[in-house]
Amino acid sequence: LGFCDVPWPTFAQPRSLEELTPAKVAKFVLSPSHPGEAHRDKIRNALRRWHPDRFGRVLARATDDERESLEEGMGIVARCLNDLLEK
Repeated sequence: LGFCDVPWPTFAQPRSLEELTPAKVAKFVLSPSHPGEAHRDKIRNALRRWHPDRFGRVLARATDDERESLEEGMGIVARCLNDLLEK
């Protein structure tokens, strides 16, 4: 499993960590394409899905050379979501 195999929460699949930005994550999570939920609920649902503790099984399947970038990418997503929730 590699970085490009993960369905990151962005509209366009990032090919590298540099393309996985908090702005792109926020735009995706808060998009009106996800109707019926308040912003806060959208963020909470995304946090449940992207919480770093849930990714142990993903990291177990990751190749050794991709594991670090996957961990960093998951951290970017989790920090972005936590920052959005605090706003």
